[in-house]
Amino acid sequence: MTTRLCCWLLSLPCIVLPVFFAQAQKNLPRLTLLKPDETHVKFTNKVREDDSLHVLVYEYLYNGHGIGVGDFNNDGLQDLFISGNTTRNKLFLNQGHLSFTDITSDAGVAGNGTWSTGVSVADVNGDGLLDLYVCHSGKFPAARLINELFINAGVVNGQPVFHEEAARYGLDAPGTQSTQAAFFDYDRDGDLDMFLLNHSVNTYYAFLDTRKQRATPDPRYGNRLFRHDKRPDGTSTFTDVTLKTGIINNPLNYGLSVTISDINQDGWPDIYTTSDYSEHDCYYVNNRDGTFTQSLQRSFQHISKFSMGADVADFNNDGWSDVFTLDMLPPDNHRQKLLKGPDEYDAYHLLLDSGYYRQTMRNMLQLNRGPDATNQIRFSEIGQLAGVSNTDWSWAGLFADLDNDGWKDLLVTNGYLRDFTDLDFLKYTMADAQLAAAAKGNLNFKTYDLVKKMPANKLNNFLFRNKGDLTFSDVTRDWGFVQPSISNAAAYADFDNDGDLDLIVGNNNEPVMLWKNNTTAGSTAWIQANITSVTENRFAFGAKVWLHTSAGLQYQEVYPVRGFQSSVSPVLHFGLPSNSRIDSLVVEWPSGAKRTVLAPAINQLHRISDETLAVKRPSTQPCVNLRALFSEAPAAEQIPFRHKENDFIDFKVEVLIPYQLSRLGPALATGDVNNDGHDDVFLGGALGQASQLYLQQANGTFKLAPEQPWQKYLNSEVVQALLFDADQDNDLDLYIVHGGNEYLDDSPEFQDKLYYNYGQGNFAPAIKALPVMRSSKQAITAGDFDGDGDLDLFVGGRGKSGFFPLPSQSYILQNNSQPDELAFTDVTKAVCPAARIPGSVTSAVWADLTGDTFPELTLVGEWMAPLVFQNDNGKQLRPLPLAQAANLYGLWSTLLVTDIDGDGDNDLVVGNCGYNNTFKPTVKEPMTVHVADFDNNGTLDPILCYYIQGKRYPMASRDELLDQIQPLKKKFIKYADYADATLETIFTKEQLARTEIYTCNEPGTLMLMNDGHGAFTIQALPIEVQFSKTQNILSGDYDHDGILDLIVTGNFFGYRTQLGDCDASLGVFLKGLGKGAFQAVPPSISGLFADGDIRAAAHVRNASGRQKLVIVRNNTFPQILNLSK
Repeated sequence: MTTRLCCWLLSLPCIVLPVFFAQAQKNLPRLTLLKPDETHVKFTNKVREDDSLHVLVYEYLYNGHGIGVGDFNNDGLQDLFISGNTTRNKLFLNQGHLSFTDITSDAGVAGNGTWSTGVSVADVNGDGLLDLYVCHSGKFPAARLINELFINAGVVNGQPVFHEEAARYGLDAPGTQSTQAAFFDYDRDGDLDMFLLNHSVNTYYAFLDTRKQRATPDPRYGNRLFRHDKRPDGTSTFTDVTLKTGIINNPLNYGLSVTISDINQDGWPDIYTTSDYSEHDCYYVNNRDGTFTQSLQRSFQHISKFSMGADVADFNNDGWSDVFTLDMLPPDNHRQKLLKGPDEYDAYHLLLDSGYYRQTMRNMLQLNRGPDATNQIRFSEIGQLAGVSNTDWSWAGLFADLDNDGWKDLLVTNGYLRDFTDLDFLKYTMADAQLAAAAKGNLNFKTYDLVKKMPANKLNNFLFRNKGDLTFSDVTRDWGFVQPSISNAAAYADFDNDGDLDLIVGNNNEPVMLWKNNTTAGSTAWIQANITSVTENRFAFGAKVWLHTSAGLQYQEVYPVRGFQSSVSPVLHFGLPSNSRIDSLVVEWPSGAKRTVLAPAINQLHRISDETLAVKRPSTQPCVNLRALFSEAPAAEQIPFRHKENDFIDFKVEVLIPYQLSRLGPALATGDVNNDGHDDVFLGGALGQASQLYLQQANGTFKLAPEQPWQKYLNSEVVQALLFDADQDNDLDLYIVHGGNEYLDDSPEFQDKLYYNYGQGNFAPAIKALPVMRSSKQAITAGDFDGDGDLDLFVGGRGKSGFFPLPSQSYILQNNSQPDELAFTDVTKAVCPAARIPGSVTSAVWADLTGDTFPELTLVGEWMAPLVFQNDNGKQLRPLPLAQAANLYGLWSTLLVTDIDGDGDNDLVVGNCGYNNTFKPTVKEPMTVHVADFDNNGTLDPILCYYIQGKRYPMASRDELLDQIQPLKKKFIKYADYADATLETIFTKEQLARTEIYTCNEPGTLMLMNDGHGAFTIQALPIEVQFSKTQNILSGDYDHDGILDLIVTGNFFGYRTQLGDCDASLGVFLKGLGKGAFQAVPPSISGLFADGDIRAAAHVRNASGRQKLVIVRNNTFPQILNLSK
């Protein structure tokens, strides 16, 4: 029975058949694994090992084979080609109904028998028939390493026949170690060129002759680009243009994936390649002149460490291609602990110093944020927020809408035949085996005997459902995708033409798996597009399709090579949300020609050609947003102060802490210190660096103030500063807060400083103005809490140095200044004893929250809930219950107090660490730090714990924990002993009974809305705010529509190496919608691109009212942005 007939029967106005099929469909999982005897797709990629060929001889032995999908006989059904390592290639012709026939022998594509890897399906010669390109690699003589091009010579009796012609086309690439080829028209001349991804087979030392190796071309291991040219007789040939086009071609390359996409939407295809080991991935931007520029470091903040498979697709339906790369971080604690060794801080920074890029071992989901002012695409990495960062030893990652809801879901394959990253194997099994052999007199130990002792790694693959909010849910089990395997290659296609995407997954030493998708049968809607061209690029590789529906936009490109060593179907599939309607389908070909199909019919395949369309001349001009609210100030208006962080490394002193507390600067204070109508800027220096005051000039530039009396105090780190009128003489005085983690409490270096302004922005120290304050501090705020007309202070203590996460002392300073004599008195014990050590305070504000005109003191900090101390007529400050906010324990970092909803009272916006991290604490599964001197050596041991798959475990690896608490070495001799250890099994009940526990159960930056009487309710902010740690929040009407807007900036680079930098924020402009509602405006539209390790931001105005933003960043220069008028 044909598919059309089934659909017709289901549409009949009868009762029995629809009910029967609907019930059957309801009981089926999303996917069904079909047996080889059902599909007749019988292929097992056999990986044979012996003394001469095993993983210690050839490290990529277990990487797997390739899969190619395409309609090779043009009968409307997608066929299957599968390459093999030690198994010959096979071609399966689709007979319909998910039944295939093996036509390998007749088709002539079995191959030369050398280790086959990636498969590319493309019409190389432009005759309208799909050809096959197969890569080869392995520990073989160079003469055997010859890639193969199988040219489709035509269809005979319904079957395609191929001839191998790689040498004739100049694509045999003899002697190369090739992973994958991708065909695309990089020069837009109408034919397909080819990028060849290669990999090294040599072990190299990351710190030895790196610069020399990078500068040395190597056609065997380096990636290559081939241009499609014509001979005088009109036949095709390919010319190696690698070195002329800017493609990096050196032996440090371990290429595992190549994906083509017009990432910057300029009409020209760009390239993303992944690289295993230390060498970074590459993002090649097409210069539109036949060359490329490697731009990874300008566009990406960090990348995967062992990048493997990748996909580039628009997963969030905003019209921009995003990038997903795979790595090896397991989702479960057991396997994580088996592969995590000692702290990697030193090795990581040596790699950075040697020219390698920032890399962390986990999957990376890079969200495309659009172009900045220089037309450079910028990405935010949100894999942890999205829930797709940990999928173990993963290979293929593919975006595809598997449930036809209009959002691309995510497939990840994983598994490894033998796990040689297991630290017990590396440290113990290997050494024990060699010693045992030597004891028996066997001095010629065979490494293959060792290989057989390696543990296997048979795992489930993953399916993630796209929830449409930048996050995914793991539906592997719910969708029936549970089948432990050692998988690698994967592809998708609608093999049975029923309107949903089926899956094909390759395995090592087990049959390939073909999964039928059971989504359709009347339950969803869909549309498919087969794009063709009258040019030599017959299958329109590089064509773009935008589907406009009532539910929003969907965007795809015709580039079949994606994932890992595979080519997916070139037919584009779009699922449609329920009750949505299609407005139009817009196609743009690589030539620039466009066609719009209005209201195309649903549930059918549309064949769309560029025939009769005019070719549009390729653009070479960048697109610039001329209406942005924010723009980078000219270089002359930037401040030439570079914060230089000192080289103190907290992890060397406090082995188990999750982040560094010595990197809290630079401080920022703004105000008009010389009363000339222009706001000036004070910038605090790190330990050993002088702070500086800059005076704003009438032309918008900044000039260093002639006097800098604070410059002699170089032994103290300036972490915060405040310009305020301390003595009521109508000019601004300067308070400098000292903090950090370099000194112990009660060190004189922590004593704050106060400088009085004696006119025209000239300052002198008020030597006796402050009491003794020798704790590490961070926060400061000024307010007249006692109602006497002058400004009092609160100075918040941060962390007690050397005793993480214990808080240090805070201070309420009453202003008792007299004319010509500044004086502040510590009244904390008398006014508010609870404010003396309220927690690790990061931000504080005096502001009236109860409507009685007296300012309340609001505090936020780490490992604490927000605190409000109600002002009792200027005499006492008492804790105010915060209702919903009372139990919000966070890593709060900043605080804004303003009337968010316009109801006349002050609300709170509190910054936090965000959702884009490994911990993801909740009320039910909090992150905790358990502090005690577990080994009785006089030092506190902070054990940070968080939940993994529903159970609480310590964050520290075995080596990290034993480095801190050495008596545990006897308990955890091997990594496997520690792999399932919990706090309760590591320590005794008596030890745990004396611990002090610090908690974080809320990671989100959020709003606390005031009811007018000091009671607060929680209100969420857009998810873009949660990409990173929030460091500063500003408010104002930036778009001049009469409604309050917010600017949120952040990031933090001080986390442990294994956690990676928290760097996904580019700044968020939140457009106010009224009544406390906000919408995140993409940075490419707002113009707000504020990246880096941001610490603070402030408004700066000049005499004419022109406004700027000053944003300060750790260990680099500030950034100044102009605001539109």
